[in-house]
Amino acid sequence: MRSVLVSLLALGAQLARAFTPTTPQVAWQSMQPGWNLGNTLDAIPSEGDWGNTASADVFKKIKAQGYKSVRIPVTWTHHFLSGNNTVDPTWMNRVEAVVDMALAEGLWALVNVHHDSWEWFDMSSPTPDKELKFEALWTQIAARLSLKSERLIFEALNEPAGSGTKANADAYNYADIQFQNIVRNSGGYNKNRITSLQPLNGNSDYGNAWFYKIPSGWGDKWSYQFHFYSPYDFLWNAWGKTLWGSDSDKAAIWQQMADVAGNFTGIPTSIGEFGSTDSGKINESASVWLWFDYVIRTARHFGFVTFMWDNGSFFDRAAGTWRDTTLGQVMKYANLNITNTLAEPGNSTVWIRQGDIIVDQTIGLRFSGNTLAGVYNSTGAALSSGTQFTSSSTGVTLKASYLSKLVAGKALGSVGSIVIKSNRGAHLKIDIRYYKTPTVATSTYHSPTAGSTLSIPVTLNGAKLATAKAIKADGSILKDDWTIYLPANQQGRLTWGDFDYNESDTLTLSSTVVGLIQSAQQAVNVTFEFWPRYDPLNTVPVTISYV
Repeated sequence: MRSVLVSLLALGAQLARAFTPTTPQVAWQSMQPGWNLGNTLDAIPSEGDWGNTASADVFKKIKAQGYKSVRIPVTWTHHFLSGNNTVDPTWMNRVEAVVDMALAEGLWALVNVHHDSWEWFDMSSPTPDKELKFEALWTQIAARLSLKSERLIFEALNEPAGSGTKANADAYNYADIQFQNIVRNSGGYNKNRITSLQPLNGNSDYGNAWFYKIPSGWGDKWSYQFHFYSPYDFLWNAWGKTLWGSDSDKAAIWQQMADVAGNFTGIPTSIGEFGSTDSGKINESASVWLWFDYVIRTARHFGFVTFMWDNGSFFDRAAGTWRDTTLGQVMKYANLNITNTLAEPGNSTVWIRQGDIIVDQTIGLRFSGNTLAGVYNSTGAALSSGTQFTSSSTGVTLKASYLSKLVAGKALGSVGSIVIKSNRGAHLKIDIRYYKTPTVATSTYHSPTAGSTLSIPVTLNGAKLATAKAIKADGSILKDDWTIYLPANQQGRLTWGDFDYNESDTLTLSSTVVGLIQSAQQAVNVTFEFWPRYDPLNTVPVTISYV
């Protein structure tokens, strides 16, 4: 009786909106592209704790960038009243207010149950209490938002937790059925509301193998969603995979999406999350541009609606601009199916080593049928063809005389940038950096105790960290010894997070690496490798002694 009363009160509290019944097949035509309001309402324990808050202005700004739908991840774990499964009314009011902000802009909006998937609804260890809590939560959400327009979509659960087994997948297939029954019987417009269902972990391979497709008798108001963070090694800068964009790289992505399309023929499908980690720091920018362009275009080919994952690192919500302006344009034109000229992997920066004879430098480009419209400096002035640059069908070459003037009297670091414009598509902003090999005060450190990190003071000298290699004194690989089978420039390399730097004065090795050094009971030689990786002198070797 209490839950019914709560639901009725919620129905009375919400703002009713006109509802025009539609199907995912029709809706999908007006939803591309999509964007995630990440690390906001899904933050733990609450909004603002991960640095982001929601406002009507954010939705207005993202719409101005051409986005037509937003995914609003919500974590409910820390917003239940003590001792029961009732959502704190203050939190429910806040969620509804944010949903209304998105709908007021005419955006499609997905609202979900997010980090709850691993905080308390991990059905790899099912219990009746978990099922009852999940049912109670969706009963309240569905009732409270039942009178919103057809542009509000309910997503059952983000990345259902558990190891990759059919038993775990089936537990969530059953939860989806519970969810569908609750939504369809919750009143208001929810009988005709579109829903979105994910496979185990949001993983497309698990979905292909085990996702339970709802029988046709359930109607045409549901859709399928998977998440796309592939390949892992490039996106997380793991095992020395610092570049992306070869034909084989593309073929792998095409095949993954083709497998989903083939398995879910006729079922409206979305990629609820996709993205890289950090363009320009963790990931090399030209490779990021190529990856986003190809993922978006391939998804469009198969009819998938895509929602870029953004935790605040990509779109500057205060300024209403993309932090990587080129990436913002690459995505824009890929979504419009307008061809982009793109830089070859590794060509987002022109590197000039201090002390070397300055020579002409070529920026490799993939014009893909486009033509060069001009090259401009950071103030917008056009460079002179023939004297400051030359061009060909495969790139733009900056003349040594032009580069010499840029670095004259300059400190190490960025000395400027150029913008390459084509007759259509994105403008490519290419950084120009003056550098020399980074230095450390000492090249030998004692390993701290297990559980601690190791900080190494460094003078970067204009360089940027690319990866790190860790080899034991006996010549064996410290971590992931299987990387011996990878190409030479990937063998023994760590994963970003095992190592890091703060772009000012510190290299860091994680507690995981320190623990491995302690377990090895011998010294470990760590070689920090910097951009440009083709420069064999651009490394910093450090020995960590075992104590």
